[in-house]
Amino acid sequence: MTYDRNYTWSKEYPTEVINAVKSSDFKFLKTEEINPENINLPNEKWIKLKIQKILSKVNLMSYGTEHGQEITLNSAKSEQKLICKGWCLSDHLIGIEIEHQNLDSEELAELKQRFESQFPNYKIIWKEI
Repeated sequence: MTYDRNYTWSKEYPTEVINAVKSSDFKFLKTEEINPENINLPNEKWIKLKIQKILSKVNLMSYGTEHGQEITLNSAKSEQKLICKGWCLSDHLIGIEIEHQNLDSEELAELKQRFESQFPNYKIIWKEI
């Protein structure tokens, strides 16, 4: 499979997430493997992955192993929470979805800016829980 050179390595994903929240009230709680089908991706990514899977089935392209990583961060403030989900294909991070809880609009805007700076080549899906 041909990968875009701008992808983040999947093994670097937890470190990059922690770097994005550095100097904030959020602290790392846990990381775990999840089913990548539980991660929302932008439509164009979904379409590209579906095409690659089909090409792989007819031996026109190799398709790596999919897996998901979920990183949970809690804030020292109240009940704020971030759940960062990364869709990985082989050793590349393909997409990111971030679920957030109890953030006001100012805090959310600041976090979006931090994550967009940390992951400039990704369209991050944000979802309130």
